[in-house]
Amino acid sequence: MKTFALTLTAATLASAPLFAQVMVEDMDASGGYSQEELMAAYPDVTEDIFIAMDTDASGEVSDDELAAAKDASLLPMAE
Repeated sequence: MKTFALTLTAATLASAPLFAQVMVEDMDASGGYSQEELMAAYPDVTEDIFIAMDTDASGEVSDDELAAAKDASLLPMAE
């Protein structure tokens, strides 16, 4: 049983980076994310991806729009 617990713990710690959340920072405290702010977390965000994420065409991506983009797999995989 002790071996199982140690193996489970090691497997959990090894897989932790796979489940890590990418954090986007609102550096200008505007309440939304610019393309540049998104690119800091997701370097492969293109203008087309940003436009698709910004569903209300406000020029910034809100938390809700970011969550919807993640659900729709619009964001490129972070490295």
